Amino acid sequence: METPTRAAWKLALKWALGIFVGLIALFVAINSFDEELSPEAKALRVPAPNPYRPEDNLYLALLGFDGPKGASPVAAGEKKLAAYEDEVAAALKDPQYRFSDFTSWGERLSFLGKIDFCQPLTRSCLPEAGARRAEVGRLLGDNRELMQRYSRLHAFKGYRETATPSIYLLPAFVPTAVRRLYFADVALQVTTGARTRQKAALAGLRDDIRTWEKQLAASESLVSKMVAVANLQGDLAMLADIIAEPKLDFAGSSMEIRAALDLVPESDWKIDSVFVHEYRVSAFMRDQERAVRGLRPMIFAGEARWWERLFDRLATPLLKVNATQNLQAEEAVQRQRMGAAAPEAFLAARDAYRSWHEHRFAFGPAYVNNPAGRVFVGMDWTLYDGYALRAYDGAAFLRLARLGYEIRSRKIGDAAIPAFMRDHPEWASHPVDGRLFLWDGNKREIAIQTLGDQPKDRRFAIPVWSAGQRPD
Repeated sequence: METPTRAAWKLALKWALGIFVGLIALFVAINSFDEELSPEAKALRVPAPNPYRPEDNLYLALLGFDGPKGASPVAAGEKKLAAYEDEVAAALKDPQYRFSDFTSWGERLSFLGKIDFCQPLTRSCLPEAGARRAEVGRLLGDNRELMQRYSRLHAFKGYRETATPSIYLLPAFVPTAVRRLYFADVALQVTTGARTRQKAALAGLRDDIRTWEKQLAASESLVSKMVAVANLQGDLAMLADIIAEPKLDFAGSSMEIRAALDLVPESDWKIDSVFVHEYRVSAFMRDQERAVRGLRPMIFAGEARWWERLFDRLATPLLKVNATQNLQAEEAVQRQRMGAAAPEAFLAARDAYRSWHEHRFAFGPAYVNNPAGRVFVGMDWTLYDGYALRAYDGAAFLRLARLGYEIRSRKIGDAAIPAFMRDHPEWASHPVDGRLFLWDGNKREIAIQTLGDQPKDRRFAIPVWSAGQRPD
């Protein structure tokens, strides 16, 4: 005969098991029905109208920059874009579609030869330019068509990315060797040329700044934004080296230099548009999930081990596609507000975003609904901080170049430089945290105190003109 205690334990166990099964059933039921897409989620997917004809769009020229010999870069860019869109359509239907490698797609006009020097992002190349005259001349002759294409980029009216945002890379940039040769030619003209050649070189550098300012201001993808930041910083580093160059006819070139420095407003360095583009990339992934639930895109499939694939299968029922996209839309709007803040307000805006994120994705009862989606959206909240600060370090470099110009223009002696910097923080301080730049009298350099996660060899110091080098 069963004792009362044993019977009570069995009854309690049945109740506990029943409650547990009921909770599991409730959990499954809650996650069996998805939400409708929010108006915000739908609106963020709609791109702004493209105001440019193909022949006016710098983006297409960059897509097809290394297209076939004798071909129009824009036409080559359109052809590459059309092929990419065909691939995107196929990948949306089948997430495991093997996407083409567009980094080496189609017939290309390759750079002939090799150029290792003249990398202003790392160090000045003006001192060795004269010794490289024959090498530079030969490379310019061998790569005439590529250099002609490069010299025409500034004439495009604007920049608008027209490719469907996706997880697949569609590169649109100028080969590194072309940029190095361009800088080497500028350095050669400034250090060995007559005054007319110096002015021509500075006019060309101004045009180059204009090219990358268009991309910086209008680019939406993170890759293109960071490419524009790096290219502009390279231009500004070259310009700063030229400003300090004793052989420069500064009096005859001052107006050209000032015009180049005024081309990039500080607001251009914001990256708020990146967050909308990143949301659209995520929306592309959600569309793939709608097509075939539980399958990884081919870009990740080769990296997935068996337990990762098993986890994907188990997690798929716990991820509501529309609900996750709605969360990502909320996240994108908050990030966009952070990115749109004025430089001096960025750190406060970042703190406000972090506070919102911690509250919105704090672990609690809300994770019963769409748990995998909440974890997915909530885990990458600090991903973009470094990129925003990296861009603002570029804005600081623009100030640094302007400071070098003002020091030479006003003939500020070494002893007076620290006071001059304190009196002019609009040129001598970081736009985000207001820290003054650092003057090193022994090296005769001024350096930025950077905030972003920068490449280890990236240069953030410029030489300063000396009144004792040569009278202006």
